[in-house]
Amino acid sequence: MGFGEVKKFENGLIVKSRKSAIILEADETKLNGYTKIFRFTEKEFQEFVAYIQLASSKVWKNVTPKEAQSEASDFYEYYDKELDNNGYLRIGESHLLINRPSLESNRMYQFNKRKMESFLYDLRKSAGGVAMNLEEIKKTDDS
Repeated sequence: MGFGEVKKFENGLIVKSRKSAIILEADETKLNGYTKIFRFTEKEFQEFVAYIQLASSKVWKNVTPKEAQSEASDFYEYYDKELDNNGYLRIGESHLLINRPSLESNRMYQFNKRKMESFLYDLRKSAGGVAMNLEEIKKTDDS
């Protein structure tokens, strides 16, 4: 996995890794309005958690899941400079609820390192502390 990597999930969520950001986008065919709920099966959610952990470790050095200590590090809200508006992200039980910043783009959310660290912290909590990697998940497929 390197920069420019793209992973598409069955629920229409697309994860893109860039040199200094991880971007969540939506499949245009499954998108209308500002708000989108991306639902996962339990296994798909584990795959998402493992993938986002792997992608963030490739994009940034020393990414450490940690509780948000300020608005700047809290993933809940982000400002998209290019789209000149705010986006919002919430983690639910096996789903993500995202309010995108603009109808003109399928970009749902863009992480910087600090927001990713708080996202990983909360993501692990919501996944029941499961921090599986992709290889472990693939092994469960074979059994």
